[in-house]
Amino acid sequence: PRAVALGSEPVRIGGDLVGRVTSGGYGYTVGKSIAYAYLPAEHGVGREVAVEIFGEWVGGEVAAEPLLDPTGERIRG
Repeated sequence: PRAVALGSEPVRIGGDLVGRVTSGGYGYTVGKSIAYAYLPAEHGVGREVAVEIFGEWVGGEVAAEPLLDPTGERIRG
């Protein structure tokens, strides 16, 4: 949650630069930072990625949409 992508950050997989973040922010309903990026289609859900945020590579994972907390458990918390 401390690393939030804003847009244009590079994305890499296994050391190869594969795309850039188009937009990002903190997803309060899911409790995580979210970054949207265009990636080659072969990099599907569950794939580990790294995003460079302010000079530091931060790990992440390709997630399925929609990103939400359908039962509202985090809000009731």
